[in-house]
Amino acid sequence: MRSITALLLGATITLTCLITACSSGGSSTSGSNTATGSSTGSPASAASTCDPDGPTSTDSAVAAAQAALKQAVTPSTTWDGPTSGPKAQQRGATVVFIPQLSSNAGDLGVENGFKEAAAAIGWNVKVIDGAGTTANNLAALEQAIALKPAGIVLSSFDPTAAAADFAKAESGGIPIVGNHTGTEPGPRSGVSGLFTNVTSDPATIAKIAAACAIVASGGKAGVTIVGCGTEVEICQTKEDAMVNEIKSCSGCTVLAHEIYAFENASQREGSISAADYQKYGSRFTYMLSINDIYYDAAIPALRALGVGPSGPPLMIAAGDGSPTAFDRIREGEYQIATVAEPLNEHGWQLADELNRAMAGQQPTNFVTYPHLVTKANVDLEGGKNHTYEPDNGYREHYKQIWGVS
Repeated sequence: MRSITALLLGATITLTCLITACSSGGSSTSGSNTATGSSTGSPASAASTCDPDGPTSTDSAVAAAQAALKQAVTPSTTWDGPTSGPKAQQRGATVVFIPQLSSNAGDLGVENGFKEAAAAIGWNVKVIDGAGTTANNLAALEQAIALKPAGIVLSSFDPTAAAADFAKAESGGIPIVGNHTGTEPGPRSGVSGLFTNVTSDPATIAKIAAACAIVASGGKAGVTIVGCGTEVEICQTKEDAMVNEIKSCSGCTVLAHEIYAFENASQREGSISAADYQKYGSRFTYMLSINDIYYDAAIPALRALGVGPSGPPLMIAAGDGSPTAFDRIREGEYQIATVAEPLNEHGWQLADELNRAMAGQQPTNFVTYPHLVTKANVDLEGGKNHTYEPDNGYREHYKQIWGVS
């Protein structure tokens, strides 16, 4: 989703619609340290940084969160991906790329990287927009299969909904590689026709986002969590991980867990965040979401209620690292962090995995580690261009494997 993960040049997440209960929208709360009552009074101040380099906290939950964040802010300067594999396959062939929603910055970032890599290999790329809903995603996939391409790459699809089409493609000898297509990176047992899923681990992404709130608050965070629940598997994975991480902090509270269809974020999040602000008052210090796109709608609504750029509440996203999010973090405007994936690098990894499928070889099982973007590091590793771009030389490493220049 990539996120569930961010959603941003027009931003929407890498997620699909599946469960009608989520489509109906609504809000839920759960857990022993989840508050459901109302609160009055002006919100208290909220810390605007979760950088982990300060003194280790004496609070065990905060100290654990600090430790979790250290790896997430460490620059990625060493290549830890594959170093061998098949040479470029089927040069001149046509492959299809299907984003769940072409205006989603997460999908678009991966698409751009895949196009770069495909050009290096010598493939022609046809893009079919998945148009944001499960029905449209499946229609796009069926259209792609009918073209009989050399391979298909998907971004932010639900593998369960697409199982029949995966099997159809497999029977036609068309390999499929996914990005954010499932809850775990790598091959997925029980899903026929999907060669592998390229993604950073969604649960890790979500835990890092929640740890940011714990550290920033000194172990006193009052948070809301927003996502699309069981509509898409990756949503639920991220939300569960955030809830569990906040619950590990005895002084922190999940005030509300808001669940509704992802494609409705721009229409619904403004009123939902405003209602939460009015309901929870001084306890509402941080907002957690599965993707940056929710804050595009939340900020105008909260601003209208008198919330300033320094909050509270302040915002932290568990994916994907949209250009808008980078701007907000850089300027200190409402959002203090996002957990970004190396979207362009993922596009190159998708090409490498598809090349391996074409060659009849096994997937790599390579998993990239997500990156916490804060004001302290927002202009590093591609940040000046509004993206996370690891300085690990991935392009040259993949070209060397493929035998191209």
